[in-house]
Amino acid sequence: MGFQDEMKQMFLRVAAGEVETKEWEKWWNSNKARLEENLTRGDRGRMMPALWNADYYWMAKTQSGVAYYFHAQGRPVKTSGYYEEKAREEEDRDRQKSMEAYHRNTAFARRPWEGYLEGHPAEAVVFDWKSLLGTPPGQKPAKVYDYKHARTTEQWKECGEELKLRLKENLQAKIAPAAKAYGMKKAGPKTFVREKNGLVSRIQFIGYFRGGGYEAMSCYLCPIYAIEYGILGLPGHISQGDYFQKMDNGWGVIQYGMEAVDAAMVESINRKFDDILTYLADGVLPEWQKIDSLETYFAKERRDYLKATEKGPWDPKTARPMWNLDTEGRPDPWRADDYLFGVWDLLSGKEEEGYARLASCVRFNSGYVEERLKERPEAYNDTRDPMAVMYRNAQLFIRTRETTDAEKRRKAIRETYEDVCRFMRYYHGLDKKTRRD
Repeated sequence: MGFQDEMKQMFLRVAAGEVETKEWEKWWNSNKARLEENLTRGDRGRMMPALWNADYYWMAKTQSGVAYYFHAQGRPVKTSGYYEEKAREEEDRDRQKSMEAYHRNTAFARRPWEGYLEGHPAEAVVFDWKSLLGTPPGQKPAKVYDYKHARTTEQWKECGEELKLRLKENLQAKIAPAAKAYGMKKAGPKTFVREKNGLVSRIQFIGYFRGGGYEAMSCYLCPIYAIEYGILGLPGHISQGDYFQKMDNGWGVIQYGMEAVDAAMVESINRKFDDILTYLADGVLPEWQKIDSLETYFAKERRDYLKATEKGPWDPKTARPMWNLDTEGRPDPWRADDYLFGVWDLLSGKEEEGYARLASCVRFNSGYVEERLKERPEAYNDTRDPMAVMYRNAQLFIRTRETTDAEKRRKAIRETYEDVCRFMRYYHGLDKKTRRD
């Protein structure tokens, strides 16, 4: 058998998924000279890229190059999914190893935080959220369409209405029970909130500005007096880890409303809400439940742990961190963290540090907010203008510094805190509209 026949037989075996990585590497390296004579430079590059390594990810690339070779000759071949399946398994194993290393490397910060929680236990929530996965009970049968993509105004309207129905079904069947189990109440058709011990937790599905479904989901836990920016978040592996990545991938299925919401689309919507439920019920909500007071929210052990988890482990596929929340020393663009910690310092009796932080927040935002207030004098009462709200709150706290008597100043700080929280309950959706002068 000549080399060309041997080469094509090897290529056919690769297409069928019968050649393992080491065998392919050995055969290619031992026949480099003859392969250069029989293959074009493009074919060689597609079958054996410069960065090729002996793993299934690259073997799938090789198989793709082989398929292209036969297609270009007018003899297309059917390829096996063996290499792609093994590559996924390989990637999962590598990611698991990276995550195990990440948890080992962050254990120095996790253990003190776990020790703190043992000394400050929160009420446990037992909730079988997995029973909510799948098709919502009583879901209406999918409609049949004579088109795939909406082209006319009537089709857009029909698709949009059907999408909203499917979103509502899933929201009520999956997200609402999970939120209720953790003590959250509805604050609108797409929003859930909870107040406990000076903290507010909020989950909101944000409508797509062009109509259709949900553009994003906002979820945060913060002191009632704070806005949703510049706050302490969650450990990186919870807020940005695998559950988040799976939820975020393919989000468009519940966003755009430009396709017929047929049986396949309904199933995709159901699966996407399964991803959202898993992210919330197996990550976000249990982590929030651990934090049941302002003291725990601001605990040094918690802040140290959050800092340690800002940067994720290296992704074996991209050779970049799986997530990176590290600001690398850059200040918050609104100085919202100065407001957050400034008020807490005042409440904790650290008045000098607190007033300094609040002054920094006001000074930095004064130019923008003052111009904003000229255009809209009531902006500081508008939930859609968080910067103006925060600026006004910070100003109110700073005014307490004018009280010279220490005891009266402490009383003024507490009264201001209560006044600010009264308005911020409206801001976060906990109470009805509240206006302030």
